[in-house]
Amino acid sequence: MKLIDNVARPVGEPIRLYFETLSKRRLHIFIAGLFLVGSFFLAQAVLFDTAVPFFLPVWALARARYRKYLMWVFIGGMCGSAFLGLGQAVIHLLQLALFNAVTKYAFMRKSMPLTVAGSIIVVQMLWQFLMHMGQPPVHTQLSIGFEAVLAALMTFFLFIAFPAADRIYFGKWTPERLGAACIIGAMATTGMGAVMIGHVSVAGALIHLAILLAALVGGLPFSTTVAMIIAAIVGIAELSFTGMMAVYGMTGFFAGALSRFKKIGIALGGVSVSLFFLLYDLTLPLDNSHFFTIGVATLIFFLIPSKKLEPIRQVFHPENTEVTEKRHKWLSDRLDEQLSDFRQFSEFMSTLVSGRFPATEKSDASALQDIPKTCQSCFRYAKCWGDGNHDMAQLLQDWETTYSMTTKAPRHRVEEKINYKCIRFNGLITELEEQSASRLLTGQLQHGRKMLALQLRDMSTHLDKIMHEIKEDLSVYKPAEEELANRLEKLGIEYFQIDVLAGERGSRRVVCCIPEKRSDFETDTTVAERLILPVLEEMYEEPFQVAKSLVKQEPFPHLQLTFTSAVRFSLDYGIVAAAGGGTFHAGDAYEVFPLHDGLTAVLLSDGMGKDLNAYRESRKVIRLMRECLNRKMDPETAMHTLHYMMSLNGLDDMYATLDLALVDLQDGRLWSWKAGSMSTYIKRGEDFLRMDSKSVPVGFLPSFSVEAKNEQLKSGDIIVMMTDGVFNGDVSLEEQEKTLYSTLERYGSYNCDKIAERIMNNMEMKYQAVSDDRTVLVMKVEHVLPSWSSFRPSSQSRKFVKMTG
Repeated sequence: MKLIDNVARPVGEPIRLYFETLSKRRLHIFIAGLFLVGSFFLAQAVLFDTAVPFFLPVWALARARYRKYLMWVFIGGMCGSAFLGLGQAVIHLLQLALFNAVTKYAFMRKSMPLTVAGSIIVVQMLWQFLMHMGQPPVHTQLSIGFEAVLAALMTFFLFIAFPAADRIYFGKWTPERLGAACIIGAMATTGMGAVMIGHVSVAGALIHLAILLAALVGGLPFSTTVAMIIAAIVGIAELSFTGMMAVYGMTGFFAGALSRFKKIGIALGGVSVSLFFLLYDLTLPLDNSHFFTIGVATLIFFLIPSKKLEPIRQVFHPENTEVTEKRHKWLSDRLDEQLSDFRQFSEFMSTLVSGRFPATEKSDASALQDIPKTCQSCFRYAKCWGDGNHDMAQLLQDWETTYSMTTKAPRHRVEEKINYKCIRFNGLITELEEQSASRLLTGQLQHGRKMLALQLRDMSTHLDKIMHEIKEDLSVYKPAEEELANRLEKLGIEYFQIDVLAGERGSRRVVCCIPEKRSDFETDTTVAERLILPVLEEMYEEPFQVAKSLVKQEPFPHLQLTFTSAVRFSLDYGIVAAAGGGTFHAGDAYEVFPLHDGLTAVLLSDGMGKDLNAYRESRKVIRLMRECLNRKMDPETAMHTLHYMMSLNGLDDMYATLDLALVDLQDGRLWSWKAGSMSTYIKRGEDFLRMDSKSVPVGFLPSFSVEAKNEQLKSGDIIVMMTDGVFNGDVSLEEQEKTLYSTLERYGSYNCDKIAERIMNNMEMKYQAVSDDRTVLVMKVEHVLPSWSSFRPSSQSRKFVKMTG
């Protein structure tokens, strides 16, 4: 066995790790190199043979949006200035110092072009006054004005062409941004005039390559525009070089005209213009260096993959999304039609199979229908059923009650009493059994119909949700994303990508990508919690939380924040259970589990008896109900399904009470379904609420009905659920409820476990309720409050608070 430190590593492992690091930081390296090279050449770009206006605009861009690269801008710019002379380097240093000083004020940062122009004018005027003893020539003053105007324009174009660092890769190309990038590139080439690699001019190669690429992505109009912009700028930089303006303009025109023949046609169009002017005008500098230069540019043009230029091509040839949107709309309409048809079918089937037997009011005329026919034909009818004689009616009612019991002893005792009074006992019992069996089958049929109707309703609901999710997948949350983007831009919060993944209330999911932290005091989630969360909560009118915060390095360093809907309330609970009669196993069972983050299910069951079998039955009820709820079954349907399954036990006397509560922590509401269980008590301040039901336990009778009750919850509510063993059946319910209320009033500030324990102890000591299993479940609901809060004081209601120590 070897330790990790002792394992021999390959010799090339450090080299591989080094290249992986470079790959992860390739965008950072690219931007740093771009600023270094760009500031170097722009700092020595001279226009009108006197103006050097472009170093300070690059510095302003880096200071506003790319602070990480200020060092590279400074190094490149000062090196470029040094090539023009020591005096020019000093002027640039003074301009930087003045610009940094004035941009500390927010007012000066509102218009960067004017601030840059003003800094250049002030420094140049002071410098020229010193150099010319207070009397600078007029042409010098005009040059200062030209330099300031050109610097302001360059600053404007730089801020258009270079968005924030996180948008360089994902930012959408627009015609304005492309035009600004072309102007900046042309300005940079004016500082590369003396850069030669052999017989190849770097500036000339870049100019020709830009024209060819413009023809490839934009066709004739764009290539001609780019060529004329380059020609004009090059002509302004070198007034003696204006003859080449026609060459550049015609190159753009012919390259764009032949763009239908792809790269070969564009390349031939670019070369043919230079060959034509070589034969037409011998005064132009179309020497071997020129043709070597355009040959290298053409070779690079062929090596560039066309798919890399696809984002720029989309600016001029956008995809027609109208057909896709129409297809999505058609598919959405079809889904609505199919869903409507199935919903109508489901409602029809539910109505068909869930019909109720008509209820008939018992009257004196129909009262004879309740008397067995055997009795009606008997000569002793008047003696058994005459006025004032209710013994036989009571005996038949007792027999009906004991008929559904699995134990035979109670029914035999009732039959013995009937046999003592009735001379036609055998015939009467046969008729009663037939009637009872008929009612039993009718009740089971009715319950089966109702369960089938509820299952059809649930199926319709599930299909509705599925169709809704499919429609959400087909739709795009552009309106929500655009609205959120507008809100963030209005507040000045930087971002580069927003995705709304789910838009259903209570389960929304929004992903937002923002630049990495810009200051030492900011953490990964500071901007999310303090700025973006309030925007989402105000926009959707529901609480949100930061579900995930990830630092991504690809394609550039940024934060990926995932926001999800947060619940409004928190739930705490405590349970105390005890076995009655001195047994080891209790017949009660309970379970508290979340169905999702905003919905908690509470189950409490009491099996019939106090032994292990009762516990197993209650656990079975809990387990089956949890399975139904986890399968997204409606609670009412789940209750009927559970009753049907328990009723299939046949002769086994197996049934249990069930108390189901769903606590909606998003909206703050308690839903309660009860089957033979005790009431639920809610303490709200000094008030007490009670939720009860008259439904029988599951599996107890052939017919079964359950109804849901709900109550709006408030922060601080205490909810108490219990089994019937807590109360003593020999003491009035009102008196025991007063004891429960006084206990909650006295110990309501304790935690849930302590409250449940106090309720159990007080009820046992006061009423000696120890003969049955006992379970008390206490829940507390509280508001979810963040550890911080934000506010926006209005100008009309602004108050000043005096702080006293």
